[in-house]
Amino acid sequence: MFENQPTTGRARKGASIAALLATAVLALSACSGGGASQAAPSDDPNATLLVWTDSTRQAGFEAFQKANPNVKMKIETVDGSALLTKIQLFNRTGSGWPDVVFSQNPDDATSLSSSQYNYMASLDSLVSQDVQKGFGNANQGCTQGGKLMCLKNDLAQDVLWYNKPLMEKFGYKLPTTWDEYQALGKKVAAEHPGYIIGAAGDTNVYYDYFWSSGCPLQTVVSDTEVKINTKDPKCTRVADMLDPLLANGSVAKASPFDPSVAALGKDQKVLMMPGASWFGDFVFKPAASFGSPEGVIAAAPIPAWSGEPTNYSGAQGGGIYMVSSHSKNTAGAVKIALWMATSNDYQTTAPTYPAYGPAATAWAARLASDKFYAENPFPVLQAAAGKINPAESPTRYGMAPALSATVTAAIKSGKTIASSLEDLQTQLAGVAQTTGYAVTQ
Repeated sequence: MFENQPTTGRARKGASIAALLATAVLALSACSGGGASQAAPSDDPNATLLVWTDSTRQAGFEAFQKANPNVKMKIETVDGSALLTKIQLFNRTGSGWPDVVFSQNPDDATSLSSSQYNYMASLDSLVSQDVQKGFGNANQGCTQGGKLMCLKNDLAQDVLWYNKPLMEKFGYKLPTTWDEYQALGKKVAAEHPGYIIGAAGDTNVYYDYFWSSGCPLQTVVSDTEVKINTKDPKCTRVADMLDPLLANGSVAKASPFDPSVAALGKDQKVLMMPGASWFGDFVFKPAASFGSPEGVIAAAPIPAWSGEPTNYSGAQGGGIYMVSSHSKNTAGAVKIALWMATSNDYQTTAPTYPAYGPAATAWAARLASDKFYAENPFPVLQAAAGKINPAESPTRYGMAPALSATVTAAIKSGKTIASSLEDLQTQLAGVAQTTGYAVTQ
């Protein structure tokens, strides 16, 4: 699915990248890079480039290699969960760093650009301003200490996926606020028990609800300070909204990826579900998941929280490309990262919503012709792309372990979210402090 498709824009793209590289090479001597303790290496355009990727992006890197046979590169598929440990090992041994890394975890940008790792090269002078502008605010999480340290591959903005014919059959209107969402959940529980409007038994409860609300769990104050406050009204209102729906069964206590929820999907009993932009193709469509038939699923804007200026969403994923400050062929490494993040040759066939604006526009054609959807979801996805709540940012600590041990565990055991927030505060503050943050409330 990642085959390199010739486009009329390839020649222009190649010329553009060549120009960028010329600028990059000239700028290298002035580039401080991410490794404060490392001398800037001299650039060798013939040096072999080591690329680390996940299996999903592997075909994209291979397409780059096919289109650029003169670039010497070695592509390795790695376990992203071991990335930080391996970089620390290379720092101790003084060798082994990959030149380009794709990571599914946006938090890695914060960790690997820190003085603890000193891995990432600053891309400020290596990526043209025009290209940087093409990302809009998508690279916000890639900007560390005022420097552009990575390039975003895709966005995972939330929308409200729904079963269009079922909504019409039941005579329901799409909720535009979370108050309306709660009211609909109470109505569904009373009128159509067994149908659900969401599933919250996973870390998606953070991405879909807490993040969109602006609950301060990863609110970065500075490189050394974060705000975590589960007593904030923007956190407690999530519990107030969801707890009654979990109690009446209109929001499942299981994960969206749990077999029990998949069974509801196959039975056409998922009326709607807040979820990332990739839920349509990867949760609702596959036969091994919900297996929804053609012409059923559509996307609506995520509801708005009361008092907010817009209908903010969270983001469940959104991978990044990083370039090593230790690379002996920085220009070549930047060329690869740029191609993967911006080239229509790759991004139009990519499985997820491209972060680079022009690539997203080209990618839209695939969705427009996809008969799986009852309506073309791209306009809704595009509108949501600029509404990921900026209150939360990548941090050096991950949310998942503390969230799973507290909020998710409470949901699955039949307890309320409200009863778990104090424990979440304690665990999250603890892990934040172990990664060097002072925690304020």
